[in-house]
Amino acid sequence: MPAGPASPRPNPAVVVEQLRERVRFVAGSESAVAFLRRTAQVVGWAEATRHPQRGGPGEPPPPEPQPPDQDEDGGFLDDMARYTRSVAVDLLAAGDRARRRSNARREQEDYERARAKWQQDLREWEQRQTGQKQANPLILFVGPPHTGQRRLYRALYSVLREAGAGFTGGSFIAGPELLRDGQGDPVPAEAGLRDFVREADEADNPSCILVDEVDALFDGNPAGVLRYLREVAHDQESGRLLVLAGTDKVLDVLRAEAPELASSVLVHRMPEFTSTARIAALLDVLAAERSLALPPPVRDGLAALAGRGPADARSVEALLTAASRTAVARGAAPDGRVHLLPADVEAVAGHAAQRAGKSVEELVAELDAMIGLASVKQRVRGLVDELAVDARRREAGLPVAARSRHLVFTGNPGTAKTTVARLVGRIYQALGVLPKGHVVEVARPDLVGEYVGETSLKTRSVCQRAMGGVLFLDEAYNLVSGDDDDFGREAVTELLLQMENHRDGFVVFAAGYPKEMDEFLESNPGLRSRFAGRVEFPDYSAEELAGIFRSMAGSQGYRLADDLLAALPEAMRRIPRGRGFANGRSARGLLEAAIGKQSSRLAARPRTSADELATLVAADLPESGEAGVAVTDDAGPRRGLEELLAELDAMIGLDDVKQRVHALVAETRLDARRRKAGLPVATRSRHLVFTGNPGTAKTTVARLMGQLYRALGVLPSGHLVEVARPDLVAEYIGQTAPKTRDACERAIGGVLFIDEAYNLVQDYPNGADFGAEAVAELLVQMENHRADLVVVAAGYPADMDRFLDSNAGLRSRFGGTVEFADYTDDELAAIFTAMAVKQGYRLAPDLAAALPGVMAGLDRGAGFANGRTARGLLERAISAQAMRLAGPDVDLERLADAELVLLTRADLPAPS
Repeated sequence: MPAGPASPRPNPAVVVEQLRERVRFVAGSESAVAFLRRTAQVVGWAEATRHPQRGGPGEPPPPEPQPPDQDEDGGFLDDMARYTRSVAVDLLAAGDRARRRSNARREQEDYERARAKWQQDLREWEQRQTGQKQANPLILFVGPPHTGQRRLYRALYSVLREAGAGFTGGSFIAGPELLRDGQGDPVPAEAGLRDFVREADEADNPSCILVDEVDALFDGNPAGVLRYLREVAHDQESGRLLVLAGTDKVLDVLRAEAPELASSVLVHRMPEFTSTARIAALLDVLAAERSLALPPPVRDGLAALAGRGPADARSVEALLTAASRTAVARGAAPDGRVHLLPADVEAVAGHAAQRAGKSVEELVAELDAMIGLASVKQRVRGLVDELAVDARRREAGLPVAARSRHLVFTGNPGTAKTTVARLVGRIYQALGVLPKGHVVEVARPDLVGEYVGETSLKTRSVCQRAMGGVLFLDEAYNLVSGDDDDFGREAVTELLLQMENHRDGFVVFAAGYPKEMDEFLESNPGLRSRFAGRVEFPDYSAEELAGIFRSMAGSQGYRLADDLLAALPEAMRRIPRGRGFANGRSARGLLEAAIGKQSSRLAARPRTSADELATLVAADLPESGEAGVAVTDDAGPRRGLEELLAELDAMIGLDDVKQRVHALVAETRLDARRRKAGLPVATRSRHLVFTGNPGTAKTTVARLMGQLYRALGVLPSGHLVEVARPDLVAEYIGQTAPKTRDACERAIGGVLFIDEAYNLVQDYPNGADFGAEAVAELLVQMENHRADLVVVAAGYPADMDRFLDSNAGLRSRFGGTVEFADYTDDELAAIFTAMAVKQGYRLAPDLAAALPGVMAGLDRGAGFANGRTARGLLERAISAQAMRLAGPDVDLERLADAELVLLTRADLPAPS
C-alpha cells in the first residue's frame, strides 16, 4: 500500500506523497494516497463478490459508530457565574460555552461522517452476504493533460496487484489514437474504444486499462461512448478495470448525459501546475529520480521560468532536461552526481526568452498602433510606469506598497476590451507580475451552476485555469441579475475568495457597460475594494471606424477604391449608435456586407481580373436599411447644408431663431476647420433649451437641427425622438431610470426632444415624485453620450427656468436657450395661406383681404397656440366650404373643379 506524504517539501502548502517505493507524486487538492487506498478497497470488495471465498457468510458486519454524548449541563464556570455575578466570570463562562458548542458540533460532524461511511460499508457487507456479483468501478482522473496521469495509473496498478486483484497486465493509450485505424482512416469513438478494450482483454485477462486524453472521444455526439461505458460499468464477469483521464469537460458530459454513471465513477482530481511552489516540488521529485543535485536557488529559478507559460509535468520535465544538458557536459562532481548551477538556468532562460516573444516596449508599441483608444493607452502606460517604479524601489531596498492589479473595463461592445486585456496580460508577464500572462475568457454560464453546490466548484475551476494569467469576465453584471439570484451571488463570493487566496496568482478584469458595472460593484461590499481602478473604453469616432474598416479589408486581401475611401466616413456616420451599436464589430459587419455586394456585382460578369476581385468600390457599400448591416436612418433622405438652411430661412417668422441656428452652424463649421488645422477646439455643449408658447415650430426646428448636425458630421443619424413626461417617468419605484435610459438610447445618434420638460419636476406634498429620478438618469445619459446625443428641452419660459433650477447639474449641461416668439397677425395669415396651398386650396380675394383682420381678432389667452391655432382655423374653413358646396340641394356633378379648391370669406368662421 502507499506509504504517505514524504518530506522535505519546497513549500508547506504543497504536498509530495510517496505512492510506492521510490515513486513520489506532487498532490493536488486531493490526496493521491487516500485515493489509491479507497480504490483498492472498492476493487477488493468487488473482487470478493465475484469470488465468494474471499467474503460471504460468517463475515461480521461492520461496527456501528456511537453518537456523541449530549451534555446539556452547564460547566463549572457557568456555576461560578450564577453565584458570583461577576462580569469577568460571565465573559469566561460565555467563552467556555462557545468552546463546548464548537466541540459538540465538531463531534457531531465526525459522527455523521462516520455513520455515512458505516452505512456504505453495511450495504457492501449485505451484498457480499447475498452473493451478488459487483462490477469494478469506472475511474476518472480529472485535470489538464500531462499532469501525472500515467504515473498515478502505474501506482494504482501496482497497488491493486499487491492487494491480490488478479490483473495480469496493463495497457494505456491516448484518446486521439482511438479515432484512427492502422491505415490512418477515421474510426467512430465508440468502435475505437470498444476494439482497444477487447484487444487488451485478449492479451491480459483481467486487464487494467488507461485511456488518457479521453476528451477526444467526447467531442461531437458522445452517445455511443456513453453507451459502451454503461456496459463496462455493469460488467460483473470480466474483472476488467477501465481508467479514463480527461478534463472537467468529461465530467460535465457525464453529469449532463449520464448522471447515473457520474454518481458511481471514482473521481480523482489531478494537480495543476499553476503555482511556482508546485512546479518546484515537481522539480525536486524529478531531480531525485535522476540523481541530479538541484540546489533550492536553482530549482526556484527553473520553477519561475516554467511558470511563465502554461506548465504541465512534461514541460517542467523538458525544462529540467534542457538545464541538465549543460550540467552533464561539465561532468559529474566528486560525489558522482550532476550538479545544476545558476548558469544552467540562465542558458535555458536565454533560449526561452527567444521563444517568449516581445518585450514591454514592443507590447506597448503594439498597443499604441491600435486605432483610437487614446484614454485607454494613457491608462495602460500609467500602469506600466507604476510597475517599473515599483521594480526600481524594490531593487533599491525601499518598501513597495501592495497594489491590486484587478481592473474594471467599461465601454460598449466592440471597443477592443478583450484585445487590450490580452495585451495587458502579456505586458504583466513581460514585467514579471504574472508568470504566464494568458487570458481565460468567461461569462456567467462558465461560473454559475444549475444546482446547489455546483457554482462554487465551477467558479473555483475557472480561477484555477486562469492561475498565472488573466481571468477576463465579460458582462460581469450578469452575475447579479436580481435579488433572488442566489447562484450568481455565490459565484461572486467564490470569486472574491479566490482573489483573496491568490492575490499574486492571477488578475481579474471585469468588463461591461458603465452603469451596469457600477451596479455590479455595489452588489457585494468586497467587490469595489478588490478592483484597483477603471479603464474606460470610448466609442470609436466615424473616422476611427473608417480606419478599422480599412485595416480589416487590407488584412483580408482587399484594396479600397478611391471613391469608396471618400464615401467611407459618411457610411460610418450612418451607423446608428443606440444600444445595439457594436463599434469595431459594426465596422466588420459593414465590410462583410460590402464584400457580399461585391460578390453579387462580379458574379454577373463572365470574366473578372484578379485586380477587380481584390477591389471594393463605393457601389459595394450598403445603402441605408439594406439587409446585413444596421445602417437605418430615421432622419429621412440626406440633404446638403445649403438645402437645409434654405428650408430654415423659408419658414415664416422666427427671425431670432434663424439667426441663432445660423450662428450654431457657423460655430460648428469653424470648429471643424480649426480641428483640421491642428488648432485647439473648445468643448461645446450641443444641448439646448427651447422656450416659447405652443405652436411656434419648436419641434420642426429641432427636427431640422438634427438634420443640420448630421450634415455637419456632428451626429451620425440626426433622427428625432419626441418624448414627454409619460415616456420617461414610471409609476413604480425602480422603473423610471430604465424607462428614461431606453428613451435616450433610442435617440442616440440624433436628437431627444423633451416637450414640456418642466412637467418632469412636479412638487408633490409627500415628495413621492419619480420625475427627479428621470432627470438624474437623463444627466447620466447626457454625460455618457456627449458626442452622439443632443437633448432639446422645450416649454414655457418661466416653467423652464424652474426646471433648470430643479437639479444642480441641469443648467450647466445646456449650451444655451433659443426663444421662440409668438407669431404676428401677418405671420399667422401667411401660415394659414401656406397650409391651404399645401393642401391644394386657393384663397379667394375677399378671404385673403380679410385674413389679417381675422387673425388680429383671435383671443391670445391661455388657449392660443400660434401655428396650431392657424391650422385649426383652416380646418374649420375647409369644413364650412364642404357644408356650403355639398348641401342637400346641390348637384355635386355640376360643380366646377375650380369651386372645389376655392375658399371664400364666407367659409372663414368668426373669431371666438
